[in-house]
Amino acid sequence: MDNVFLELPLQFNGLSFKTTSLRDSVNKIVSIVISTPTGSVQCDKDFGTTQLDPEKVLVELGKIKDDLSKTVRIALEKNEPRLDNISVKIQGGQKSEARGTMPLKVRINAVIAATGKEFRLEKTLKEDYYRTPFPGRMG
Repeated sequence: MDNVFLELPLQFNGLSFKTTSLRDSVNKIVSIVISTPTGSVQCDKDFGTTQLDPEKVLVELGKIKDDLSKTVRIALEKNEPRLDNISVKIQGGQKSEARGTMPLKVRINAVIAATGKEFRLEKTLKEDYYRTPFPGRMG
């Protein structure tokens, strides 16, 4: 049987806290790490993802995607020790055959260390993800 983890945010039903599975717990923490800018959590200033330069021009989308991949991977390696072999890919952006852009998506592949099972997560990033210095940047 899988270990039982406390569900976040903590919710007390009068007798006990709600619980969740290992996979759901990892999924929740990964989503929180991705959507929290470094420095915004008072009790742990290193928690979250590093904010990218809001002045970076959109023409540099390839560089922005590389920087986002790197900052998300580093943040997960620091803040979610239950994952091994983390890889992060940012997809989307400029459409090749038409005008406009597709939303950026973060794709995370890793291994849950305790079970050896594959972990995958895909999230769409809001347009202002790398420009907004506040939590809540996930779509």
